[in-house]
Amino acid sequence: MRTVLFIIALFSGFTASSQAVITFATRSHDFGTIQEVNGAVSYNFQFTNTGTAPILVKNVESSCGCTSPEWSKQPVLPGKTGYVKATFDPKDRPGFFDKTITVYSNARTPVVELKIKGTVQGKARTVLDDYPYELASGLRLPLEEISFMKARKGDVKSMSIGVFNNAGKPVTVAFANLPAHIRLAMEPAQVGNKEKAVIKASYNTAAHGAYGLNRENVTLVVDGKKYPLPVSIFIEEDFKAVDRATAPLADADKKYHNFGATPAATPATFTFQVKNTGKTPLKIHRFYTNDTRVEASMTAKEIAPGQSAPLTVKTVAGAEPGKVTAMVSVITNSPASPELKIRFYGEIQ
Repeated sequence: MRTVLFIIALFSGFTASSQAVITFATRSHDFGTIQEVNGAVSYNFQFTNTGTAPILVKNVESSCGCTSPEWSKQPVLPGKTGYVKATFDPKDRPGFFDKTITVYSNARTPVVELKIKGTVQGKARTVLDDYPYELASGLRLPLEEISFMKARKGDVKSMSIGVFNNAGKPVTVAFANLPAHIRLAMEPAQVGNKEKAVIKASYNTAAHGAYGLNRENVTLVVDGKKYPLPVSIFIEEDFKAVDRATAPLADADKKYHNFGATPAATPATFTFQVKNTGKTPLKIHRFYTNDTRVEASMTAKEIAPGQSAPLTVKTVAGAEPGKVTAMVSVITNSPASPELKIRFYGEIQ
């Protein structure tokens, strides 16, 4: 309460013609080449209030979960300085990066974009780095699941997945009770300790699977013991015959929203507007989130050209506390953007 009264008193001392002006010393920073093994790097973007009224930074958002912002929380008086700090985590991100930090304030220019970039020099890799996910059986995979990545509806997607035996002994591997649309075979079936093998896999999208991400479990059998093994595939429409010049185009009025901090018992809610900026109707096949603490709702099944429809996203009442970085996926018939991604993040307390 005292803080609120202080801010009210502070702002009341300035006339209606007073205006805050946010002036950054620089709006971009190049980290150059950084080492992944050295961990996160940070840069402070310093700004000066060159106006005649206090600046209040309302919020700062980053374009990627790999970049965390901090900023001056108290009003910055005319002639004084404040900061926006950007911290980039290079873990598992070798190569070039270019990220945007968006600053929202009460200044004359209310939205300012800052940029950080650089190149991550990856750490020296070992066989365990190449196979980072260890299953309960002791087998290690490049990914935490058998991922068929993307496939067009109607295709049979085939691929090979490397496996490393870290069980401490030779093992015999098989698969049981496979559904008709999935085929898996280990080659060779007997894998020596610290040796590699390959899973030959195929998925028939004509026989099973909705548009968008599909997940299910199959049974992995190692030395007679059964283990669940996740399988995933992202299925898109076959757009080969679509005229892209007249096709629908999915977009949103905002691609991310920071809901701040919210009590677990009080859901945080925000409504995005999904837009069709194309020339033919946009069909909404599916929508879902990648975090069970966040749910989405959308009643529109089709959006006419030039029109919008609401997509409401909210945290689940009573959800487990902690930081939330949820991705909402809207699956459409837009060949340019069959998966419209919207980020919804904050903290449940």
